[in-house]
Amino acid sequence: MKKILLYLLLSTVLFLPVLDGQTKKQRNVAATDKASVSARKIAVAFTDGLKAYYTGNTNEALKVFNGILLDNPKHDASHFMLAKIDADKKDYRSAIAHLQSAAKIDKNNVWYKVDMAQYYQEIQEYAAAAKLWEQICKSKNNNEYYLMSLAGCYYEMEKYDKMLQVYDRLEELIGYQDEITQYKVQLYLAMDKVKEAVGQYDKLIKQYPNNADYYIKAATIYATNDMIDLAMPYFARAAELDPSNSELQVNLFSYWFYAKDQPQTTHFLTLAFQSPQTPWSTKRSLVSQYLAAFNNMEATENAQRLLEEELKNDRDNAEVYAYLAGVYLAEKKMQKSADTFEQAFKLDPSLLADFFKPYLSAVDNLNEWTRLLPFEEDLLELYPQNANIYILLGGAHVEAKNYDKAISLLTKAMTFAYEKEELYNICKALSDAYHQKGDYDKASEYDQKAHQYKFQ
Repeated sequence: MKKILLYLLLSTVLFLPVLDGQTKKQRNVAATDKASVSARKIAVAFTDGLKAYYTGNTNEALKVFNGILLDNPKHDASHFMLAKIDADKKDYRSAIAHLQSAAKIDKNNVWYKVDMAQYYQEIQEYAAAAKLWEQICKSKNNNEYYLMSLAGCYYEMEKYDKMLQVYDRLEELIGYQDEITQYKVQLYLAMDKVKEAVGQYDKLIKQYPNNADYYIKAATIYATNDMIDLAMPYFARAAELDPSNSELQVNLFSYWFYAKDQPQTTHFLTLAFQSPQTPWSTKRSLVSQYLAAFNNMEATENAQRLLEEELKNDRDNAEVYAYLAGVYLAEKKMQKSADTFEQAFKLDPSLLADFFKPYLSAVDNLNEWTRLLPFEEDLLELYPQNANIYILLGGAHVEAKNYDKAISLLTKAMTFAYEKEELYNICKALSDAYHQKGDYDKASEYDQKAHQYKFQ
């Protein structure tokens, strides 16, 4: 009996540790299973939240993502999605708070910092944004987009020196680029550092010594800052490399124009007109400046020569006709001026708005008022309530013996006339129209009205 009891006691003592080990193992398995089930549950819920967000069901998405965080406060992806929802509502501060939580959980996720930096920029906290962009650039080895974003922050903070340093890093990353060079040039000029601005083009000239554009850009900076002695060697080299360069001719025209040197200005105006690279809009501007500055017969003759040559190459350009007509007018070639204006208006009636007054001067000198009649419809459309236009057209119809039409226009002119002098002129014109028509009673009536306006 004692042996049996001893056996049972030993068996119990030996078996208990085994049972205890098995129980612990079962507990661990159960805990693992529970965690696995929870992770699967969160994954399913997160997927449902994404579906809700991207189908526009924002309220459901908020409910899902907030619910996930109740179960697992360290679920960084839910913080990220809540930040997106807040940003969509332009609640950038709340979005930043969620992203800060997400970034604490996953310190290596650069996208959290990218969005955070962008949201800081939205609320104009550029110093905070710049700090994040610096961190991002270091982790991403100076990514081009991130560097540009960093430069943008420094620009808003007016830290131009810092901005230039960022552009230097960009050039190290992607090499010299015209766009970056232009940014740096503008920054240096904003800081009144003219030579440093030119130095950016000097770098490009060193790399591309036969590119005339860089010499021209460098020269232009000096020229526009009254450093013409420094500009001329660059202009000279550009002329050697590309003598027909339109930009070069225009810049040299401007230089000699401001120096009031008519022969040199004429020379470069001619070269600019002869260059196929120079658009008409630039030629138009140059010739206008030229004629305004050098108001003499030589300048007028030069302009006429250039515009006539331009017309040979561009027969359908209405503006060339109009500008040439203006030159003929200045030379007192009234017939040629009127004819050329009319050619311009036929090609483009809208030019009547800008050139009707000089055209009218030519017509008045010729005393050929019927020339207005082909443009009657356009003139009335441009000046629907201008009494003078009705008076001019009425007079033209009288000259053409279209008395009824003349009377109709002159009568309508009275509805737009308020000055006594205008009303007097209209009544006199109506009296003349009725007289030539043979209606002497009406002619007398309007003659009396004219005298009333004259002597009131």
